[in-house]
Amino acid sequence: MKSISRYLKIFIGLIIGVYVFVGAVNLFVDPYGIYGSPTLQGINALKVDVDQQARMLKAFQVRARKPHGLIAGSSRAQLGIPADHPAWPERARPVYNLSLYGGYLYETMRYFQHAAALGTVRDAVLAVDLWMFDRDWATRPGFDEARFLVAADGTPQAPDDLEPIRILFAWDTFRASLRILGRQDRDDVLVQSADGTAYWRTLKAWLDSKYSHHQQFGYMEHMFATTAWQPEQARRWDVTDPTDSTSPLQYFRTMVQTAYAQEINLKIVISPSHARIWEVLFAAGMWQTWEDWKRALLTIIEEEAARAGAAPFPLWDFSGYNTITTEDLPRNPGLPMQWYLDGSYFNLQVGGMMLTRIFDANGAPVPLDFGHRLTLETMDAALADIRRARAEYAVQFPDDVSEAADWGKQ
Repeated sequence: MKSISRYLKIFIGLIIGVYVFVGAVNLFVDPYGIYGSPTLQGINALKVDVDQQARMLKAFQVRARKPHGLIAGSSRAQLGIPADHPAWPERARPVYNLSLYGGYLYETMRYFQHAAALGTVRDAVLAVDLWMFDRDWATRPGFDEARFLVAADGTPQAPDDLEPIRILFAWDTFRASLRILGRQDRDDVLVQSADGTAYWRTLKAWLDSKYSHHQQFGYMEHMFATTAWQPEQARRWDVTDPTDSTSPLQYFRTMVQTAYAQEINLKIVISPSHARIWEVLFAAGMWQTWEDWKRALLTIIEEEAARAGAAPFPLWDFSGYNTITTEDLPRNPGLPMQWYLDGSYFNLQVGGMMLTRIFDANGAPVPLDFGHRLTLETMDAALADIRRARAEYAVQFPDDVSEAADWGKQ
């Protein structure tokens, strides 16, 4: 019996030792950046592949950073709007990018509510796109309501503060730590900064891994054409009535209401995807829906401003056809683009120009046709301008228009 007891103690001791070792490695590497461990260049400084756990880590990171400035939106904003750009006003610093990969509007709303509940946010940029308003949305893996400081109706709730401890001793975290230790010298990795912004370590490595911009454009356009903008799925995009209580538009309304309640200076932007994305949308018969959606956003902004007795939050439109969004798409492998990775994702330089425009800041020159504020007085003219610009684009780039339109037929 004594030998059995001794072996049992050894076995239990080994198990405890393994978990202590796992926890120690995870604490040292801090693969998700939630423990505030020191970063060492070449060892754990680059937090790679964090897109797999973004919904978990961002809920904790934003609480730890207590930002004065906030970026909310989808992965377009996460990879494209810089949190460290000089256009941010001093009162907004530090800025945290709370945007999510594949984030539908409900998730964006919940993270926005969570950050606003901290009471530290003064300025926020909310980047929206029509696809985020899908009526058939579903939360993505990793989303958990228990992490938030408030419930969806705005009432306070106590988040699950034991989760970081469970994560510390998790085998998935250990595997993430090993990946980080082994990928510090890799260029073809997606990295997340401590401020929540994500980036590819080098454009060249990204381009090498994708073969060409043209190939990646095709992949993104095919995805939108076949999974989003299909006419038979039109009910999904019935998101143009600001009074519809069942529409994702009401999640947008909640964010506007939250900003007024928390005295957050909110700026809303419509993202500048490449013109070829709008061609896919046009070919799918979604153009009128796109225009009506913009009108619905503005209507909600105006209604909530009147209800709050305050000035309407600005709605900036960077979409459509302009100097940035009509950049020529190279067909040859290896040729880089100046502003885009693919049709959906613009780069941080473009995001910097967006911030310069909306904050009316000094900085690098911004093309005059890039970014217009939409108001009740200017909406009709702005939409008409985009229609005219689209007609000009179709004449100037007929191959791009034809190619983008054909994806829906494949």
